[in-house]
Amino acid sequence: MAVLQAHDPLPGLRVVDPAFDWAQIQLRMRDGVQLSPLLPLGGDAGLVWVPKNGCSTLKRVWLQLQGADCQQPGFDPHSAALPSAYWLNPDELRAVSEHRSLVAIWRDPIDRFVSACRSHLVELTTAAVHAKLRSSCPDQSGFENALRFHDELFAGHGVGSFADDADPVDVMNQAALQLPAWIACHIDWSHHTIPQISFLGGDPRCYRTILGMEQIDVLVAHWSKASGLPLDLTPQHVSREEATNNPWRRLRRDQLSSEALAALERFYAADWAFLELAQQQLGAWQAA
Repeated sequence: MAVLQAHDPLPGLRVVDPAFDWAQIQLRMRDGVQLSPLLPLGGDAGLVWVPKNGCSTLKRVWLQLQGADCQQPGFDPHSAALPSAYWLNPDELRAVSEHRSLVAIWRDPIDRFVSACRSHLVELTTAAVHAKLRSSCPDQSGFENALRFHDELFAGHGVGSFADDADPVDVMNQAALQLPAWIACHIDWSHHTIPQISFLGGDPRCYRTILGMEQIDVLVAHWSKASGLPLDLTPQHVSREEATNNPWRRLRRDQLSSEALAALERFYAADWAFLELAQQQLGAWQAA
């Protein structure tokens, strides 16, 4: 690409048609393409967000910085922020980083996987799969064709949807052992469980800093002070709120078997390698 100047429009893919564009981005990333979703902060900074890495909290704060009313009933920070993101390939990310101080959150990959299980694992059950197909194919013929396609896709990857009354702990462990297959089969599951480097890119030097989950509160407090705006900084923890009555929301890391942990460590090896590089290349961040 041509040399990007500070005053040039930001490059990257955009979500204009949520039903089509978002699906196409997910499909590309599921197949191994790295695309970093940038939310600009002023003219010289930006946030690259990663699903399950404090994503709801960070998007909600970013939207408030843009003047959005996040207190509306049913407000969804994900759909509200999606049209504003610039999806950058590695070359574009590197070019943008020459003119913007970029920040992102890294999370322990196994903790991130368990978090994805708490919020989305139930989507791999038969009832949830059928409900999703029904919503997109309301006529019976279309539903049956879509179900046949999905059954063949699952079978081709050696998986099948889980019984509706299955033990969530068993499902989590089975999903960990067959994670590449499930990522290939289930588009909405995939963007929560593909490696973080799919979103972060492979070069930590593109970032001013990479922070851990425990530093989110410090980061958003810094944004609040810098902007002078009275932001609602309440963390968003849906799983915690629903855990009492929903066993799918109570899943924990210590419920993973040794075999599942080993499989996850292999699958997410590149995420740990990225963190190691970031720690070597980036200095400690201090809020101004």
